Amino acid sequence: MSAIQTTVVLAMTADGKISAVDPKAPRESDAADQAHLEYQVSLADLVLVGAGTIRAEGGTFSIRNPELLAAREVRGQSPQPITCVVSGSLDLSPDLAFLSQDIERWIFTTRTGLERNSDATILHKLAELIDLGDTNLDWDRAYTLMAERGIHKVVVLGGGSLTAALLQAGRIDDWWLTIWPVIYGGKDAPSPVEGEGFIPSAAPHLQLVETRQVGSELFLHYRTLK
Repeated sequence: MSAIQTTVVLAMTADGKISAVDPKAPRESDAADQAHLEYQVSLADLVLVGAGTIRAEGGTFSIRNPELLAAREVRGQSPQPITCVVSGSLDLSPDLAFLSQDIERWIFTTRTGLERNSDATILHKLAELIDLGDTNLDWDRAYTLMAERGIHKVVVLGGGSLTAALLQAGRIDDWWLTIWPVIYGGKDAPSPVEGEGFIPSAAPHLQLVETRQVGSELFLHYRTLK
């Protein structure tokens, strides 16, 4: 296990949905949640984002608060953390806004994804493509590589498939979950952790270490018990 601290930062509805059935449906942003997200991202050396999330949102989150940018400079960090999109299939369009943002860009993928995507050569010019296995992503290899490159703090912004993979690999140290006071419903609406799921006897357990309330929103900080 590496010394990299990995924190999941997600917002979900009171019924446990991280987006509506249509992930591209517009939603009004919330000032308190945006400020919380910006602060958490400002601590990161690298941000991990699933391919589905980046396809739905187009671009990645950027830090704009001058105080947070100044704090990063004092800590010797770049103005923006590296953003790494995770896509085993490399199913990403070169036209994504993410691929033209003024940030360092990585893509974790597989040899199969590199061989099958006709745009791989174009994507290679827009981001660093990192092969993590033949058909499945090897998270031990990923964390070794990140440690070798001086990454100490990773923030994971979803979606559910990425979070499930990292949880299965035992890589999530803590969680910041924002609870929106709204109900989305929908059996196909995504949740914070997808994948195959866990039976109760094998389910990861969490310890609540901090809570904050802003209006009707809750901010819950959990530690993963290992």
